[in-house]
Amino acid sequence: MKNLKKGLSILTFAFVMVISLSVVNVNAEEIKLEDKLTEFLGGTALTITKDDTLTYDGETWIGVNGRISLVSGDVTLKYENNVVNITTNNTESIVNGGKQFIMQIDTGSDILTVKLTNSKGSTLNVEGTLAIPKGSKGVLINEGTVNVYGNLEIRSSGTYTSTGTTNVYGNVAVLADGTTSANIGDSIFTLYKNGNIYSEKEDISSNIVNGLEDTYEIVSNDKHYVGNTTKPVEADCEYGYTLQAKEVEEVPVVPGEDENVSDNLKEEVSEEVANPETSDGILLFLGLTVVGIAGVALTYRRLHN
Repeated sequence: MKNLKKGLSILTFAFVMVISLSVVNVNAEEIKLEDKLTEFLGGTALTITKDDTLTYDGETWIGVNGRISLVSGDVTLKYENNVVNITTNNTESIVNGGKQFIMQIDTGSDILTVKLTNSKGSTLNVEGTLAIPKGSKGVLINEGTVNVYGNLEIRSSGTYTSTGTTNVYGNVAVLADGTTSANIGDSIFTLYKNGNIYSEKEDISSNIVNGLEDTYEIVSNDKHYVGNTTKPVEADCEYGYTLQAKEVEEVPVVPGEDENVSDNLKEEVSEEVANPETSDGILLFLGLTVVGIAGVALTYRRLHN
């Protein structure tokens, strides 16, 4: 009987697990962009949730083990005014390590510009490489938080606009093509230990904040940026910034200074030990004074009774 109950319990547990798994994945969808390209280019929006997969030309763009993974929330893709707008909605997303997300879409007949908006309340973790390609006029807008652990490349003609927080633990490169440089405007980058920020042509020191100012200082790095994409970008930059630990200043000790302080303390202690009667005498005086006052008061009362 006991074995039967145990067997039924295991069966019930397994059944519940199967139902749970089915419920979790029941709304998951695999979307092939090439199958929906005509309606997409006609203005029909696509919404991708964390359980969905978006593929294009046989490669996973958004989804588990894709170029971008969604931990929570969703993203909306909409084509308008010749631009593919990708917008996060209270989303935590990851550009996966070892992967690259180049912000453009090649349809075969045309290359579409991408505008990626990391909206307020969303977090984008760049563990691989996120790049705005050269000459694409792509735009990355950050209204939430961007954490750069890998590489963020803003190439010539690209734009990065941040009113949110950009934390740099990896590499940020602001690149140029001749006299044409990427545009970062008033965007602020907070630099942390092991982080590097490169700028090929423009001094962007006013765009950089030290995230560890109590113990580190901003210094120049080797100014040589090497990317981590299929066709790596390499650039000798005019400006480069990283953090270096501050040197701790040692306060010099004057010879004999400690000995003098020690001798003074010894003299004070010796004086207190040598004259213990001083405090005892004060207490005796106070005690006799109180007794005297009490006696006078008692005599006064007897004389008047």
